Amino acid sequence: MLYLTSFKDKEVDKEINQAVGKPFNIKDIIFKKVGVIGSSRMEVIEYSKLFVSAMNKSKQAVQANIGLRPNGIVVVLNIRLSDYTWVIPYHYLSIFKTDLLVIHSQGEFLKLKINEDQNKKFIDKILKLKNEQVGGDYYG
Repeated sequence: MLYLTSFKDKEVDKEINQAVGKPFNIKDIIFKKVGVIGSSRMEVIEYSKLFVSAMNKSKQAVQANIGLRPNGIVVVLNIRLSDYTWVIPYHYLSIFKTDLLVIHSQGEFLKLKINEDQNKKFIDKILKLKNEQVGGDYYG
């Protein structure tokens, strides 16, 4: 699900919250020791058909960052003056890290340029939470 989130829209917020849960608040971060809930910016290198109409609006490099939610992640794309949010529940999420960070969900993907240790702890946290949410010792 890809949403235009440049402007506040209660219906879009409601759909996002239903899919991946409400954003963590300061109490969760401090008392439940959630820790870091966002990644640093990464450049989008390649993308699937879902993103074509949004990406064609910019001739500049597109930046993305990942936000953590209780039941999934949100990937926010900064395209010119617009923000687009890709919502991914944990049970649809697949992450691959080589020289790029590749995020897959339901046949769609983003390839992000990543330095060697950039966001390493954050990605490990996502995989740990996904494994807890989905259950079992399956890493796939």
